[in-house]
Amino acid sequence: MIGAVVFVIAFVLFLVISLVINLPPGFWIVQELIPDIQGTQYASLVTGIINGVIYGVIIWIIYSLVKMVYDGRKGPQKIVVEAEVKK
Repeated sequence: MIGAVVFVIAFVLFLVISLVINLPPGFWIVQELIPDIQGTQYASLVTGIINGVIYGVIIWIIYSLVKMVYDGRKGPQKIVVEAEVKK
């Protein structure tokens, strides 16, 4: 569940950054695959969405791998369950 939060934060961050600065690969994708949108008011928004998705997925994958390695090194945790019997 925390991975989804990491993705959303990265998505919003790169969306906002891409509205101000033309970052690759979103800028390149819009230039090559959607040339009709260049020069319109939606070009930066489409670039931002593409960058948000791409960089969000990359950061989410990195987070998931680091968390998996960290949890693996910590070793198995002992879980104690106590049941209370009512009389």
